[in-house]
Amino acid sequence: SSLTRLELFSPFMGPSQGPATTGAAASATSEGRTCARACAHALCAMRRSARGRSAPAAVVAAVAALGAALWAPWVARSAPPLLLVAPTGQGAAVLLAGVGTAATTTPGGRRNVGRLFAEQLAQMGASVAVVARSEAAAEELRAAGFAVAGVGDLMDLAFASKVVMATKPATIFTAVGGKDSSGGRVDGIANINLFKAAAALKPSPHIVFVTSWGCGETYEFLNEQTKNILGPALKAKTEAEEFLRGSGLNHMIVRPGGLVSGDEPATRKGILIRDRPDIGGSIRRQDLAGMLLWLPRRPDTNGLALTALDRDMLRAEPPLKDEEVVELSAPGD
Repeated sequence: SSLTRLELFSPFMGPSQGPATTGAAASATSEGRTCARACAHALCAMRRSARGRSAPAAVVAAVAALGAALWAPWVARSAPPLLLVAPTGQGAAVLLAGVGTAATTTPGGRRNVGRLFAEQLAQMGASVAVVARSEAAAEELRAAGFAVAGVGDLMDLAFASKVVMATKPATIFTAVGGKDSSGGRVDGIANINLFKAAAALKPSPHIVFVTSWGCGETYEFLNEQTKNILGPALKAKTEAEEFLRGSGLNHMIVRPGGLVSGDEPATRKGILIRDRPDIGGSIRRQDLAGMLLWLPRRPDTNGLALTALDRDMLRAEPPLKDEEVVELSAPGD
């Protein structure tokens, strides 16, 4: 068909890197198909416009229709992801909890995934508010250009509710983890408090919950040494995952594999995997932060728990299938 031929020879089928500030790769397949469909419609319009016209007029109309079709994907490319846009009546587009500061003791520290994600959101011009654990952390975050939604402990449900009601976010991102001053895990209760507060807000925000490979049904695929070391944290995060799944909130759970430390640039080979709890591996924090910008908001992806890995750093036996990879959103989706 004409559409098939256009898809095969579309000039937009090359890899797309998305907005330069994100470090995330937009979907080349989606962009190519968008252009192919636009070109197919343009060809039909060209045929219609040529009927009953003189040759010069038909040529002008044909060129205009084709030019509009080719321009459309470039216009769409500049559109922000859905999570950057707050619907009318809601406050901050994104409320972030788990943003690293100098006092952060969990892996990644000041440069954890939450901090990298917040920086990329800010670079794209999103309306972002962050939760700070202490006044010192709040000062550091304000100095970095972030609006601080509140200073306090998310283990306190009243504080979590106050922050959520004050910001009325369209999206809540949380990667809260670690221990409190008494050594108890906060991964469960602190996140559950955020979810309770979100459920009480109308309209309710979309939740992006970053946990870890090893939570939920992936736990059985860990070796015994890892279970002994990370077991308490993973079980606390799993408790929060289960609460979120039963909350009725629109959400997505992202379980990254081992997070590679360092300041190396993103490989742009990160992928999201569904229905394969057995596949483990690693991913760079920079890649994970970039991918979070382009999480899909489709009905078929709502409620999924996805494993985030670098395609070159995963372990899969049997091999990963194409249908087990969830496509990231394209700009403007």
